[in-house]
Amino acid sequence: MSEDRKRLEERVLTQSIPIPKVTEDKIEAAYDIVRARSRQQAKVTPIRSRRSLRRVWAAGLAAALIAVSGLGVMASMGYFTKNVQETGDQVSYSFEVNYELKPVEVTAEPTYLPEGMEKQEEGKYFLDGNYGHGISIMPMNMVNIDAQKEMMDFTHVERVEKTTIQNMEAHIITYKDRDKYLTGEDLFLFNPEDGYVIRIFGDNEVPVEEVRKVAEGLKITVTENADLAYDLTPEEQQKQTAAEADDAEWQRLVEKGVTTDQITKLGETLKCEGYGASYTVNEVKIYDSLFDVPGYTEQGVYDMERLSPWLNADGTHKPYQRMHLNQEGEILEETAATPKFLAVQVTAEQYIGYDEFEGETTQDSTALDAALVYVEKRADGTWNFIKDTYEAVPSERYDLQMDNFAFYLSRPENLNGEERLHSFFYRSMSKGERIDYTLIFAVDADRMPNGSLENIVLRFNGTGNDDTNPMWSALAEMK
Repeated sequence: MSEDRKRLEERVLTQSIPIPKVTEDKIEAAYDIVRARSRQQAKVTPIRSRRSLRRVWAAGLAAALIAVSGLGVMASMGYFTKNVQETGDQVSYSFEVNYELKPVEVTAEPTYLPEGMEKQEEGKYFLDGNYGHGISIMPMNMVNIDAQKEMMDFTHVERVEKTTIQNMEAHIITYKDRDKYLTGEDLFLFNPEDGYVIRIFGDNEVPVEEVRKVAEGLKITVTENADLAYDLTPEEQQKQTAAEADDAEWQRLVEKGVTTDQITKLGETLKCEGYGASYTVNEVKIYDSLFDVPGYTEQGVYDMERLSPWLNADGTHKPYQRMHLNQEGEILEETAATPKFLAVQVTAEQYIGYDEFEGETTQDSTALDAALVYVEKRADGTWNFIKDTYEAVPSERYDLQMDNFAFYLSRPENLNGEERLHSFFYRSMSKGERIDYTLIFAVDADRMPNGSLENIVLRFNGTGNDDTNPMWSALAEMK
């Protein structure tokens, strides 16, 4: 697998999708029908991925699988009925299941695919040389639909075309500003008589006409399955209740925040016992030009392909179009943002040898990277991360800030091939060894008003990244 493909796969699996209920509930949700957990587990060891610090919030994505129905009057027939409410560019869908009919198993295989598209995984068909872009086919029986009873909302809808495909009611949903937000289209086939719904999603690189042809050529197979049942067993109900309680407790711990004295001050050392490493932020400076950062060289840039298109000749950062989203993922505003460069000088020490940890361990190097966390002080005096987020407009294809990760390390050890891709920000260190290095981040200037860094902290990968017990290092005095 090529380095570019691996990098794209990493982004596909972890990126924060900016359009609520249009793209976010499309690409990844369909493959997680039974996922109920809404949290990211703490890792046993720091993950060698540039995304390992990213906060993952599952927002009931699996419910997207039942988020479509016929537009019009609810029809009482067969395995299910459907209802919809449409207001402006928002469409809300819900299903009611006829539990008297036993659910069936359904599969759907394409007999037609657009030129250059091949099967990559079950239900996923990508364009050759363009991994992650293509068509997803997702058949749903009544157990799938019954698993998520919530009403779902789609926003930014441009049109719902009602038609008939393979003698089934079909709906083709397209979205506004396709080229700007890189949205695709959804096509749904409804068969209440036989007990299934089939969803086909085509991303923005697949014309809607091609998605329609795929639907027209689908080979659909319906079979009986004695193991399918609507109701959870008592044991499964108990597990589900325990999991929900677990998640509620996790959410409570995340929301408690931290006090000012729990944040490591500038110049003080943060010890991470779980990984035997310590980190000290020595100095922090903001630069207009990347070329003004002392010691800067291209060798320290993780991915020049991400950086170079956004640099002016003098090393300043070009502006990009940015979206401000609220906690629900709704776009509040779009503005032009111009990043500056934040250089953080760090001292790291591996004070416990890799061979000294009890039990099994795979640790053979020290994580040097970190991510910025944007925080706010609440009325009770505690600090917690800001719920609003900022994302580039998708058509900008800008991801240099890499979910607030550093894009530069002054003293990289792993520079080639797979090691560079997965371990660029790691270094093998002996017990007692110390290293001074610089991390560089791209930060929008308006998120550092007048050069203030009070509302930005640093989270080192070596902390373990447990959101219920955040270990943050200050970049400035926090009052």
